[in-house]
Amino acid sequence: MSMPHGGARSMGFGEDIIDFSVSTNPLGIHQAVADVIRDAMREVVEYPDADAVRLESELARYAGVSPQSVVAGNGATEIIHNLCRIMPEGPVLVSAPTFGEYASAAQLCGLGVRHVHTIDVAYDAQGFIEAVDGSVCVFVCNPANPAGSLIPKSVVAQIISAASDANATILVDECFMEMSSRNESVMGQVSHHDNMILLRSMTKSFGLAGLRAGYCITHPETADKLRRIRIPWSVNGMAQTAGIVALQHPEHVQAGRDHAQQEISYIQDTIRHAPGIKLYHTDANYMLIRTEAQAHIVQRRLLKHNILVRDCSSFEGLDSHHIRIGVKRRREDTILAKLLKHTCRP
Repeated sequence: MSMPHGGARSMGFGEDIIDFSVSTNPLGIHQAVADVIRDAMREVVEYPDADAVRLESELARYAGVSPQSVVAGNGATEIIHNLCRIMPEGPVLVSAPTFGEYASAAQLCGLGVRHVHTIDVAYDAQGFIEAVDGSVCVFVCNPANPAGSLIPKSVVAQIISAASDANATILVDECFMEMSSRNESVMGQVSHHDNMILLRSMTKSFGLAGLRAGYCITHPETADKLRRIRIPWSVNGMAQTAGIVALQHPEHVQAGRDHAQQEISYIQDTIRHAPGIKLYHTDANYMLIRTEAQAHIVQRRLLKHNILVRDCSSFEGLDSHHIRIGVKRRREDTILAKLLKHTCRP
């Protein structure tokens, strides 16, 4: 089951498109990473480390955890799918709207899917907590996707506790946390809960979307299960090399986060009172917008100007009037903001 995603190339568009449909570090990759990718071209004829041992070790150092607790993957998506493969029979619980791969992975593995319909868990925390019982796995996305709002760590802790009481696994997806306006991470909770998996992505924070590098932090026993079903060479050699160098430059993540938050404020202030637009609160490096015109019409209008935004009609729980945009540099953001003022009306 293939889920629709953003990304100009994955949607068949050329290099002339300004791509706001994805939400990665708006500064791209660090120069040192670009340099090592160029220099590592000779390595493509060699097999890489099948288990990405050094990358996992560096990720553990970066996160301040034991290497036995870290599992690298071909992007965070692979880890989501592998997690569903080791789940017992039963339903998983997700909020709606949210990242579609949770439900897709569960369905591919023959698991049922239960939805709590809300823009994000924080708006209906009690309802979500009450729905945990009877689930084999609970997926929490923080910040919410596509809404972008952060769930307070105190609320996530309540959900983790409810999952523990229900003997359910809980995956907390923090792939966008490092690009968000404040830190509500529950990474410190992982060592206290053997049923918890914390998901991160180098795609978003370090700008490695094309190389596919993600990881999770979890109990060593769960990590071992995930490694045993992971295919060999899951993380390719170029991704391993680039990831190791990227982790040496955490200042690039902070610079990208600061830039993203400035650009979010700029676009919101520019289009806030434009006709045909409703803005949702966001803490992330992307924003959800409700448009009077249908999303596919807005998308088509913007494509005439070589701009791509995410049509959010595929997100369960959203109607066909929502788009999501990730911020870029000021020049591109200015062009987008100007066009949004005139493209969102019927």
